[in-house]
Amino acid sequence: MNLTTTQKTQILDKIEQYIDGRFFNPLADLPAWKASWPEARAWIQASSTSEEFEERVRQSLARLRSSHVVFFHGSGQGVLAPYALNATFLKSDDAEPVWVFLDVLEGGVAHKAGIETGESLIAVNGNGVRPPDMPRFDLGSANELTIASRAGQTRSVPLVLPAPTGKGRPPMSEVRTVHARKLSDRVGYVRVAYFPGAAGDKFALAYERAVAELGQIEGLVIDLRGNIGGGLGSLRVMSSLCADRRPIGYNVTRKVADQGYRKDKLVRIDQIPMTKLAQLKMLIRFKVLHRDRSIALFTEGLGQRRFHGRIAMLINEHTKSAAEMIADFAGTNQLATLVGTRTAGEVLGAVNFLVGEGYRLRIPIGGWMTWNDRLLEGSGVSPHVESRPSTATLRAGQDVALQRAIEAL
Repeated sequence: MNLTTTQKTQILDKIEQYIDGRFFNPLADLPAWKASWPEARAWIQASSTSEEFEERVRQSLARLRSSHVVFFHGSGQGVLAPYALNATFLKSDDAEPVWVFLDVLEGGVAHKAGIETGESLIAVNGNGVRPPDMPRFDLGSANELTIASRAGQTRSVPLVLPAPTGKGRPPMSEVRTVHARKLSDRVGYVRVAYFPGAAGDKFALAYERAVAELGQIEGLVIDLRGNIGGGLGSLRVMSSLCADRRPIGYNVTRKVADQGYRKDKLVRIDQIPMTKLAQLKMLIRFKVLHRDRSIALFTEGLGQRRFHGRIAMLINEHTKSAAEMIADFAGTNQLATLVGTRTAGEVLGAVNFLVGEGYRLRIPIGGWMTWNDRLLEGSGVSPHVESRPSTATLRAGQDVALQRAIEAL
């Protein structure tokens, strides 16, 4: 579908309105973006196809130099691998680099198709794929991936991507959020893919079931590699790290930041609403009584667990958003040993706005601060134990970071 001049004008008007009124990232150069917008707008308006229009909008928004800024269509076109395949990549160190599968989430699209960590993506639908260009995929479509095994043998992998769910967030392939297994009689392993849902209750139940299935373990590895973030469910993971109620951090919007605030006076969240009544109360609280998204987050005080004091947490450059909040909280409070590589540094509170013709604009409207007043955006979380995978170890099927985590316990 090609857009008319009027349709493009209306979409651009909405984009300008929401960025001017709601966008908030303390690190972004908003004045510079506003100064460049009139010229960029004329350039975008002159696009001849909807595909060109979308790409020019994305290029303009990239000048904000901010995470959590996405322009997308609800039909799920041009989705990146973490959201389409439930997988991430590492650029290989070959003479001619390729994308090597790094995080292949269990139960995800790539995993179900038989793709393994350490294998390489050579082509998509016959079109070669090479770094630094990231492949994009259309949800609801049939694809053929050319994959090179760890030993270098190529094969074709047919892959049908699910249609977008239309739940309002950036289109993505759903994946089971929590997987658990025992590494030994005394040590358990939990991998968390993301945190779905605004209330976090379903995730909290899934997480507690997974931990309970491990039995009376004395040590726990929590794997957040490739975790794209999400909602309030992350509070349950943080609460499971300690027995007491303690501050985690706080989120402030542009309005509150401009007015001035005290973090100890912000509206407090210290419990995931697990019943319909509790969820209704939270809905009224934040949709009617307190519509601003400035909040202070505290752990739930779930009590002592046997593995407390013996937790290792795996992180990498694909650990994002709410997962970074968990990693920082765990490291700052000495509740877990962080193993892996520095996280993405993409820690802002974002929402989607409808801008017309099926398009959505996702922008940050809140800045996340740790309780000791550090902004994680742009810096990320550093591990206690650096463990960086190499092309050789991935192709050998070795998870060196997991081994280091077990050693740390």
